[in-house]
Amino acid sequence: MATQRRTYTLFLPALALLLMLALPAQAQRLAVKTNVLSLAAGAPDLGFELVTGEHVSVSLSAFGTYNPYWRDKSLGEGTQTALFAFRPEIRYWFNGRPMTRFFTGVNLLAGVYDFPLSQAVRKGSMAGAGICAGYVINLTKRLDLEVSSGAGLLFYWGKRADGREDPIPAQDLMPADWGYKLMPTQLGVTLVYIIK
Repeated sequence: MATQRRTYTLFLPALALLLMLALPAQAQRLAVKTNVLSLAAGAPDLGFELVTGEHVSVSLSAFGTYNPYWRDKSLGEGTQTALFAFRPEIRYWFNGRPMTRFFTGVNLLAGVYDFPLSQAVRKGSMAGAGICAGYVINLTKRLDLEVSSGAGLLFYWGKRADGREDPIPAQDLMPADWGYKLMPTQLGVTLVYIIK
């Protein structure tokens, strides 16, 4: 519960910043979107994007998974895999018409995780920032296809237990685990539906 509270503490200021940037502008377009690659990986993704200016849009997406088909079962069938995260993002569109052609952006990522990795069970929170770039193809008046990728610095903190231990200790008995990694923070082939 404390881990989730810390994640919300990180997420809420980022959301407030995005809303403050969006309020002064009259929204020209609003879209809902889902990452097809994320769906195929068993981690459903849902996002919203709001145009706030001639070259700028803001978006917020959330994704997560619980015991997906690809989870590591080497530590036993009872070992769970869970990941839930939020990604607010500000995008700059080069051609002067948001949600069309090339864009670049900056994003934040905050979430919680609980999964086996490298013969160990890891539980905790993560937060980071990154950059991204992509291209949007207009398929119809209301449907777009977006291809994007991004990387950033991700900090993580939580608990870690050696998976070879039998049984794995309770969360409060696990040793601390923290660090940072430079890694991909976004990879997407996204369907975008323009609401207005």
